[in-house]
Amino acid sequence: MKKLVLIVIVAFASKAFSQEVPTLETYTLKNGLKIYLMQYGQIPSVNVKFMINTGDKNEVPGQQGYCEITAGLLLEGNSKYTQEQQNDLAFKLGGQLSSAANFDYTTISANFLTKDLDLGMDLFSSAILHPSFSKEKIDQRISYLIDYNNPNKMDIADLSGVYSDLFLYGTSSPLGRNYYKTQLKLITPEKIKEFHQFNYTPKNAGVIICGNFASAEVKAIVEKYFGSWQSAFGEINGVALDFPQIKKKEIAFINRSGATQCALQWNKLAPGIKDKDVLAFRVANSIFNVVLFSEIREKGGKTYSIGSSHRATQFSNLFVTACSVRSEEMVNTINLFDKTLQNFAATPITQADFDKAITKMKVGLMSSEMPENVSSTYNPIVYDFNKRKNYLNDLAALKLEDVQKVIKKYFTPDVYKLVVSGDESVVAGQLASIKGLIKYKAADLEKDN
Repeated sequence: MKKLVLIVIVAFASKAFSQEVPTLETYTLKNGLKIYLMQYGQIPSVNVKFMINTGDKNEVPGQQGYCEITAGLLLEGNSKYTQEQQNDLAFKLGGQLSSAANFDYTTISANFLTKDLDLGMDLFSSAILHPSFSKEKIDQRISYLIDYNNPNKMDIADLSGVYSDLFLYGTSSPLGRNYYKTQLKLITPEKIKEFHQFNYTPKNAGVIICGNFASAEVKAIVEKYFGSWQSAFGEINGVALDFPQIKKKEIAFINRSGATQCALQWNKLAPGIKDKDVLAFRVANSIFNVVLFSEIREKGGKTYSIGSSHRATQFSNLFVTACSVRSEEMVNTINLFDKTLQNFAATPITQADFDKAITKMKVGLMSSEMPENVSSTYNPIVYDFNKRKNYLNDLAALKLEDVQKVIKKYFTPDVYKLVVSGDESVVAGQLASIKGLIKYKAADLEKDN
């Protein structure tokens, strides 16, 4: 039986670690729109990603939230389809449309069967190029944002995240600014339309189509729906921002009256996605997550969950650890995290832990074969595609010593920015024991530099 199990595992590993890598064809329409065709798989479906080089980094003072609001409103009606018609047609096609904005990009994504791509692209392009931006929809979204982002009501984990951005970047950077009631109330349909027209331009965008399709047919469909797209603003967005500086241990606190727990978010510097250290770092962070959970959740009993994630963007490369704990355990959890981080940096990882992390990453990469996930994994707008397609080989070539060097470089003890949110009246005694504590107020967000 053991021999049979071993054979099955080896067979699975052999199949999984030799998974098909997509091919890439890149070309540019006459209007400047870049198209990336990624042939992949046997499933007769495609994922379409429309990526605009516009994110929080491009919001000037007073425009906080414009990227997020614009992205959301794209799916709430346009000149050809009402929101209801759009949703009904997407449902009939078995498709799905979504939108999201982050520090760097705004992404609109859709999934369709290959046979339905023409009609699906009509639905998709109408949402992107001809949104309605009705006053009613904008007012509804602003009302929601005002209520949800009230620091006196916000979830403590979200609150620690918002003030982490403020702590890391400051209000002089668009990455540190957050929307607030007075600023949101100044938003009008005209301002959102102007923001859309200025940023949503062919030269500032790219379309990735991933899946099983006939290249010539897809090119004709792309030309049909995007070839005539023109814009008065033809430039590519450019911006230069300072990277965050973290040189010592600093702790900040934001009060959330009535909170029954405390949320903690530690922020440390990490390599960028194209940095030579990034692969070894991700292996190290995978191992670190196991150690965190063991020491702080299982042995320490401080929280139900804790994890560290790698957040790499154009102007900010971090790894972020977050958890929520009982208020009375706030300082104890900080101290235990410090001890865990110190031990992780000082104690060599074992070959067994290294091998387990490598296998886990390989299986994770290979386990999803849907076009949407493949498109995200090999995204040629975000990654160097030629290097990315060698990801498995690079992972196999990684040595334990490479990971150990990265741990020494990035998992340094007592060098981080931590933001804690909770009820100050409950944890006042603990806060008094923290040297150099910075206290934020809700009004600190209401600054546009």
